[in-house]
Order: sequence, then C-alpha cells, then structure tokens
Amino acid sequence: MYNPINSDKNAPRLSYITKALSYSYEKHGGINHLEGPNLPSKLEVEKLVKLLSTIMFPGFYEEVTGNKDHLDAYLLAQCSSALECLSDLIQKSLRHECKEGLNCARTEGECWDCAVEISYLLLERIPEIREIVNQDIKAAYKGDPAAASYFEVVLSYPSVRAISIHRLANFLEIQKVPYIPRMMSEYIHEKTGIDINPGAKIGPGFFIDHGTGVVIGSTAIIGKNVKFYQHVTLGAFSLTNVDKIRKENKKRHPTIEDDVTIYAGSTILGGNTIIQKGSIIGGNVWLTRSVPPYTTVTVDAPYLIFKHKDKVEKYEVDYQI
Repeated sequence: MYNPINSDKNAPRLSYITKALSYSYEKHGGINHLEGPNLPSKLEVEKLVKLLSTIMFPGFYEEVTGNKDHLDAYLLAQCSSALECLSDLIQKSLRHECKEGLNCARTEGECWDCAVEISYLLLERIPEIREIVNQDIKAAYKGDPAAASYFEVVLSYPSVRAISIHRLANFLEIQKVPYIPRMMSEYIHEKTGIDINPGAKIGPGFFIDHGTGVVIGSTAIIGKNVKFYQHVTLGAFSLTNVDKIRKENKKRHPTIEDDVTIYAGSTILGGNTIIQKGSIIGGNVWLTRSVPPYTTVTVDAPYLIFKHKDKVEKYEVDYQI
C-alpha cells in the first residue's frame, strides 16, 4: 500500500517541517524532557493526584484490599508511592527554577533534600486535612437535600473532589513549591469544571452546589461554612500593568466571611471587596463593593414577557431567597 509519509517525493518536505519545528522550539521554548533539568509533566501530576486521592479516601477512587488487617500495608505502599512521585516532581520543579535563575539558589542535592522534606510534610498533614474535608462533606450533605448519604457525596460530588485537592495543593503553595500546585488545580479543574487557584485561602465547611463554572482567584479568602452555587466568580479587576502587580503581590480578589451564601451566576470582584458574615448574594449579581453583615443583595426584579399569538403577558420575576 502506498504510504505518503515514506514516499521519497515527500522526504524533503518532512525534513523542512522538522527543521522548522526545531527552530520554533529554539526560538520560543516549550520543549520538555529533552535537555537539562526536566519539568514535571501533566501525566506525572495526574498520577500524583490519583495517589493522594486514594490516600485521602481509600477505596473510593480505586479498588482497595477488603481486609482491614491489610489496610496498614496497603496505606504504607500508597504513601511510599506518593512520596516517591511527589519528591521527584518537586525536585524537578526546584531544579528548573535554579536553572532559569528564578527564586532558587540551591545545589542539586539541596533541591532533593528540600523536595523529600516537603513531601513528608504533606503526607504528615493529610490526617489534619481530612478533618477539614470531613466538614466540607458534612456541609455538602446538609446543604443539598438531593444527597442520599455521605458516601454518595464523596463518590459523586465534584465539589468534594475539587476542594480536597485544593487543600493539598494549597499546602504545597504555602511551601512555595513551583508549578505543581497549579498543575494539580488545573487537572481537577478539567475534571470538575471548578477552578480554584491553589493560593486561595478557604475555611472548613465549604460547599459548591453543582459546581460547574466556579472560579476562585489566587488571593481570595473564604471563611467557614460558606456555600456557593454554580458559575460564581471571585475575580480581580482587569489590569494593564500586570508585571508591576505581579511583583507587588497585592490582594486582588474578594474576601467572603463566615456563613455567606452566593447564588448562581454572581460575580464579585476586587481585593477590597468584603462580603461580611451571614450575607446572601442573589443570582446574577455583579458586585464591586463590600456588603455589611447579614445583608441580602439581589438584582432589581426584571420582567418576563410571555407572547402567545395575540396575547402578551408580563410577569415580575420573584427573587425570594
């Protein structure tokens, strides 16, 4: 069978293509695992997230031994694999920072020692993180009458998966680990539709009902027992001098205090914007100013127009919350 790829006629074209690609890599970068300290790959981070998810909830994301007497041995194996995977990823990230002259002046051995220590610290922190995530699970069950059990919440609610990984990624972000926390958050973003920057600070008892389209920026602060619905955004104002803002590292995203509920489609912007304790933000609200405690904010009621043949009816939208 004729193969156009192996055709002598097309060989010069393929040669030209490969040279053009090599030049593009040399000019613009974007190449990995071919020379110098390797960057972490997306597949490796996916493996890490799956290992950590299994340690957080054994048996929920993959099959685990049915014998409780074997659980310790199983967990030891999983923790060992996670330690190896995470240490390797952190070491690659730190070495790349050193190579590029970015915030790192460690030797190769020092990078490895630092990577191993941070990996141990994360694994040691997991029991504490599970305590917090347990409150998130209870909030989901309490906040959604459609939830049949805690087991269903863990097995099927994207909110629980997203916030669990966020709490792990946030720990790595606090430890100033480059690349990996954001890669973890983006992997879970792809899976759940929930985009939480690993820098965001989120208190216990956090529940996102449905979840799709939620965006939480890197300097956002969320208190205890907060509930979001889908398509809520905690964002920053559009900026022109991004490099200056990046260096200043100022707070750009809102603060949401305890016991706040934010309904679907609402957008809240700005680092000085504070939604104070116990407030309710209705659907499709656009907010760039702070809200006092125990305040309900809604859009002034619009109207729905029903047209049917020669009959036109006008109804005021009921925004009862």
